[in-house]
Amino acid sequence: MAFRNQDYFKAMDEYNQAVLLKPDDPDAWYNKGLTLQNLMRNEEAVDAYKTSIKLDKKNLKAWSNLGGVLGKMGEPKDAMRCLDKATELDKNCVNAWFNKGVLLAKFGRTNDALLCFDAVLTIDPRDTESIYNKGVVLESMGKGDEASSLFERALSEKVTISDDSYKRYSVDVFSMYDVDESGEEIGDIEWLDRGSKFMLDKDVDRAIYCFNKSLEINPENPDAWFAYGNAMHIIGKLEEALECYKRSLQIRPKKSETWYNMGNVFMDLKRLHKAIECFDKSLSLNPKKWDALANKGAALKNLGRVEEAVAAYEKVLENTPKNSLAWFNLGNAYDALGNFKRAVDCFDRAISLEPDNAEYYYNKGVILYEKGKVIRAKEAFDRALQLRPDFIEAALARDDIIKDLRG
Repeated sequence: MAFRNQDYFKAMDEYNQAVLLKPDDPDAWYNKGLTLQNLMRNEEAVDAYKTSIKLDKKNLKAWSNLGGVLGKMGEPKDAMRCLDKATELDKNCVNAWFNKGVLLAKFGRTNDALLCFDAVLTIDPRDTESIYNKGVVLESMGKGDEASSLFERALSEKVTISDDSYKRYSVDVFSMYDVDESGEEIGDIEWLDRGSKFMLDKDVDRAIYCFNKSLEINPENPDAWFAYGNAMHIIGKLEEALECYKRSLQIRPKKSETWYNMGNVFMDLKRLHKAIECFDKSLSLNPKKWDALANKGAALKNLGRVEEAVAAYEKVLENTPKNSLAWFNLGNAYDALGNFKRAVDCFDRAISLEPDNAEYYYNKGVILYEKGKVIRAKEAFDRALQLRPDFIEAALARDDIIKDLRG
């Protein structure tokens, strides 16, 4: 009764008393585990489920729940063994099939994950979580149309799955996640490809897992080190990113893109001279790497070498005249040199190329306001706020203008 009322602390007291009075009752231990799980005390829940299983080796619910908890605790192989046991005991165990699907999808076993979600839908065609998760997996595989139909369609159509598929899943499938359909081990290139797909989906954690697997197999793969560095950069581990890029460059020193990305990390670390060195190296390997020249310009401007920054941006724009960010940065550089007219012209060019960028309007408004052109400045701030209503700096600047006009 306490559990049903979600009074889990009270339920815990009662179940503790139950297992004390009757320590050989597997149901009491199972219910204690379930309560501990709801209290987020996962390690204790694991112990309770294991005790229940020792007392009743065919306790389907305990096997299934134990697998689910172990999966959340980052113990995937043990989790999968438990879930396999559950589906071995009862091939219609929806909870176990669903948890298998989630776990396999997490580690890039997309086809196997789909098989698990289909198993659930064979048993219960209206299981909305499996419909949704199947769609998510298909979307990650680049099958957007199929995914959309799953997200949108009614859940009345029965999904079929063969007995052969059930037979296949009676083994510990998770131990197979690093082999292909024929049983051959997956190589470093395929792990790298899997990780790259996860990166495209912005699933960085899974990407990092795949890149690590690639490097375990072949620590001399420069592409894997490069990809790993990109992932580290995204999650803000800048020193780790640098080490990855350095390892990549030790193996393949003449890769312009690696030098460029390393320069960007040095920029984030405010180590501007090192960043410029990297951008120069990138440009020496690829003189048309205009992003490197543009970022070198940003580093030069931050060092106060504004005229050199202007020269860099102008060269970028000679070759990529539709580069809105370069026009914007050139405008900021001209503003720093006190060339108001050229700065406004550059911001206008940036806006013409990217009219929905609130930052461009805001910076244009700032220099107009500084020159006393308050009406035009207010128009720029108004536009910035239309595009981004939570743009606090633009709102404060516009309020200052309104006060000036009223004053």
